[in-house]
This record gives sequence, C-alpha cells and structure tokens, in this order.
Amino acid sequence: MLNIRVTSFLNSILTGLREESLELVKGEHEMASAAKDVAPARKGARKRVLMRGVVYTPNGACMVWIRDISAKGALVVGDERLPSDCDVIFKRGPIFAAGRVAWANETGAGLKFYRDLADCDVAAAVLPLPQREA
Repeated sequence: MLNIRVTSFLNSILTGLREESLELVKGEHEMASAAKDVAPARKGARKRVLMRGVVYTPNGACMVWIRDISAKGALVVGDERLPSDCDVIFKRGPIFAAGRVAWANETGAGLKFYRDLADCDVAAAVLPLPQREA
C-alpha cells in the first residue's frame, strides 16, 4: 500500500495531466489536435552548416560531416557509427574541442563539449578553410 503523501502527490500530478489532456480532445471520435512540446528549448544558438571535420574516438579518427555546431556541442554524420558514451576530440580547422558522444545512431551523433566554445571559436569553425597550395 502506498504512503498517503506519495498517493496525494501522484494524484495532484495526474489531475493536472488530465486537465491538460481535456483541452486537446474535442470529442470521443476525434483525435487530439496538438501535443505540448515536452522537450525544453535549447539555450544556445546552433549554426546550421555542412562541412567536414574529424572526430577522434578511442577506435581511431573518423571523418564526419558537421550538420550544426554551437558553443555546447555539434551534430555530426559519418560513414561509420560513432561509439556511444565515449570521450572524443572534435577538430574543425584550428578548433580542437574535447567532449563526449551524448548519443549515436544510424543517422549521426550528438557531441557535447566539456567546455563551451567561445563565440569567436564557433564563428571560426563555420568559416571555410583556406585552400592548400599544391
């Protein structure tokens, strides 16, 4: 049997959820028209890019496409799936950032930097690299 405090706490949460869900349902045979966004909004601005970079993992170096980058992390896509939950070094031009693979799947990986990049470093990461002379 549950403690009365736990029961009243859960009851208040469930009552609030029921009231919110009633706003969405129009009738018995209709589906809800919208759902509330449960994920918190990102705090930092993400720059959408499509450029090459390198991620150094415990398994070796991986060439990746950088899809977006911010001061806190980057979204990368590569031919090889990055190992989940491991330490990495992210490199793009003059920028090196230590971080961790927050998540990885077939579509890419999210990197979380240990230290936030400065605004000038984020700006430098999105600039095209100088052409090498042959």
